Amino acid sequence: MRNLCTKSSPTAVSDHAAIHVSDLKGHFRQSNTKRVLNDPVISRQGNPHFWVNEDGSYQEEGQKNTKGYIWGKAGTKLLCAVLSLPVPSKSISNASGDQLHSANSRSILDHLEHRTLQKILLVGNSGSGTSTIFKQAKILYKDIPFLEDERENIKVIIQTNVYGYLGMLLEGRERFEEEALGVMNAKQSLIEDEEGDAKTNVKTLYSIGPRLKAFSDWLLKTMAAGNLGVIFPAASREYAPLVEELWRDAAIQATYKRRSELGLLPSVASYFLERAIDVLTPDYEPSDLDILYAEGVTSSSGLACLDFSFPQTAAEENLDPSDHLDSLLRYQLIRVPSRGLGENCKWIDMFEDVGMVVFVVSMSDYDQVSEDGTNKMLLAKKLFESIITHPIFEQMDFLLILNKYDLLEEKVERVPLTRCEWFQDFNPVVSRHRSNNNNGNPTLGQLAFHYMAVKFKRFYSSLTGKKLFVSSNKSLDPNSVDASLKLAMEILKWSEERANICMSEYSMYSTEPSSFSN
Repeated sequence: MRNLCTKSSPTAVSDHAAIHVSDLKGHFRQSNTKRVLNDPVISRQGNPHFWVNEDGSYQEEGQKNTKGYIWGKAGTKLLCAVLSLPVPSKSISNASGDQLHSANSRSILDHLEHRTLQKILLVGNSGSGTSTIFKQAKILYKDIPFLEDERENIKVIIQTNVYGYLGMLLEGRERFEEEALGVMNAKQSLIEDEEGDAKTNVKTLYSIGPRLKAFSDWLLKTMAAGNLGVIFPAASREYAPLVEELWRDAAIQATYKRRSELGLLPSVASYFLERAIDVLTPDYEPSDLDILYAEGVTSSSGLACLDFSFPQTAAEENLDPSDHLDSLLRYQLIRVPSRGLGENCKWIDMFEDVGMVVFVVSMSDYDQVSEDGTNKMLLAKKLFESIITHPIFEQMDFLLILNKYDLLEEKVERVPLTRCEWFQDFNPVVSRHRSNNNNGNPTLGQLAFHYMAVKFKRFYSSLTGKKLFVSSNKSLDPNSVDASLKLAMEILKWSEERANICMSEYSMYSTEPSSFSN
């Protein structure tokens, strides 16, 4: 019989016991120990005792010469491969004890980090609100969401956007003015003056004065030439009063009331135009709310990633330390532009290790159309279908965030949901006195949300046979975004527990011959 000791534990143990070497505690059983020690390369005379160092080298007790390295033996490597045990690299095997301990600690931390990093894919069509949700996550879960240079870049983006919004309104104003003049000409002939000339000073609701008209023409010409970013925001202070005056002009306000006909004008335009004087000053500093409203802060053409953890609540801090696994969980939110997941996308194979997909739909888009005239809700449905049916996402759970609930509640009272052909069967029974909701009856907005949720759930189930998780959201409300992302966390945890249960059931009911004893 031969005995083996570790220098970290000088107590001799027989070959009937386990070898306790560094990180292999509990992994080597009695029979495994014998296989290593019975290696013919290790000579045995009498009943020698051996010391095993942390780097795997072994010495005969009382001797200084190293007899060999356990990790270098073919039998050890084969045994570890069969039992799926880790084998240190050569660099670690040749390291000192302190280096080995440090390397082992790093290895454990790296393994824990890999095990606890959950990736969430965030995707939706342009204007759905994925950018705002991503920015909300940064503000909610990062101590410093935006660095100083980032805020300076955001300032430039916001100031340039203000002129872009105004340009869209001015283009719309010209179109509406031409339409109004056409209607007037159709109803009556132009009134001729005493010389017989047609009067050219006919005014409409969308007409503006000469001074503002000159600035309008210059701004539109600058935008058409692509020089908007060159001139602004450097000249913001000079033109800020004209921007404010134009925004408050009756013709522009009349144009803004028809904003649903201006497909590219975002709903956040009024937020910045109302504060044009403040926003366009050189010393303007964007607030977190300004950044949330701002468009173009996150790239629309590339990936954006955010690593974060959910902060512990007061109740969680009082839990037993053994129950603090959730506090170790880290998440990576990956925002992808919609065209990055469309047909012939080269990026899609990058997401095979994603834990789940969060798909965002703007509920207020049901009456909006894209540049080619396609209803935006139908475009969202098409993108949703292309993603849920892709083989790489087959085993993943999906959370559908029906976004902009606050805008839906306001719009559905004015614009029927049936504007979207997919929602033609929406015919809710509502009270005539639904404005007074003290009786607990659902509002028209709530009915519209539940209707959309059911439509998407049935559509998802018909294509995948699986359950779709749905959440309503107000992307500008931090509590709403926090609740949606925590729902995603719970779905991930539930999915992992479900997988563990399935594995346990497989082990219990396996019909493999090895599971039966003779």
